[in-house]
Amino acid sequence: MTHFEMNLQAAHLIRDSVEAFEGIHDKPIIFEHALADLAMMTDEHLAMIIERAAAAGPMSYNLSTVDIDEEGREHWVQGLLSEDGKVDGHAVLDLIKAGKLWLQVENLYYLAPHLYGLLKRAYDELAERLPNFSYRNLYCNLLISGPEARVTPHIDVAEVILFHIRGHKRMTLWDPERYPVPDELSEAIILRETLEDIEIPEEWKSGGDSYELAPGQGVSFPYLWPHSVDNLGDLNVSLQTEYHHPATIRRYGALYANGLLRRRLGVEPKDTGPGVLGESLRAAAGLAAKKLHIDGGNRRQVLAAFVVDKDAPDFIRRLPPEHAPVLRK
Repeated sequence: MTHFEMNLQAAHLIRDSVEAFEGIHDKPIIFEHALADLAMMTDEHLAMIIERAAAAGPMSYNLSTVDIDEEGREHWVQGLLSEDGKVDGHAVLDLIKAGKLWLQVENLYYLAPHLYGLLKRAYDELAERLPNFSYRNLYCNLLISGPEARVTPHIDVAEVILFHIRGHKRMTLWDPERYPVPDELSEAIILRETLEDIEIPEEWKSGGDSYELAPGQGVSFPYLWPHSVDNLGDLNVSLQTEYHHPATIRRYGALYANGLLRRRLGVEPKDTGPGVLGESLRAAAGLAAKKLHIDGGNRRQVLAAFVVDKDAPDFIRRLPPEHAPVLRK
């Protein structure tokens, strides 16, 4: 066993005390971690993972940038690392560093198992140290994004813990108690009818809580919290994780069931907010329907609107709609 491997096994990945995570399922929490020291996110390593993701195909990654529509509104567009699965990882990384591209590499269990192992260890540490903390359906991905990249407001349908590794970013989160998202929109996202993007009202823009993250810091925030991300002038690398715990599984299932009631039966469901009697029964029905692949019947399709091209403006070459591949995300 090497000296590095011995240090890796002995290291605590979560540096903060148990008290720092009090209320983890109810509010955002900023904490310190050791993954920035141990994940080895060098350019060489990132280039290798980019090449693996391109070879695995677009179902193993999400490549995005922000577009402006005719009315001046921002929205995400998705694209391809290449059209044949072959890329020079260093060249792609250089283009990300120089522009506004945002790359999410999924399937880390296969594409970067050492990173998945570190994240699983971090979760196991939390489970050992935090009373009543448990996790299911752990999903891990690697985020690589350019100095001017930003993630427009959206919601995630799971709890999120993000471990920041390189660069500096600002996250803005809106507490849904003060800034509610309509159930119909949450249902559409859960039923995979639409992407996670949301259009925030004008009055939200001066609200929300912002947190700046440096390497070695992380942020945890609850299920269905609207948030946006702005990079602050340098290459950003983060390990993002999502998971469910019992309360979010119930809420997810209830929203799934409500979405089916609206779409399949035309029924206006009663409120099933957290703690409301009957949520568990509604959730059981929704989770059973999901397992049987019953959905709202309007599955989303995403066009790959561009491909990375070092010779094109902003390093992206637009694909004509009639030639744009359909990505079933």
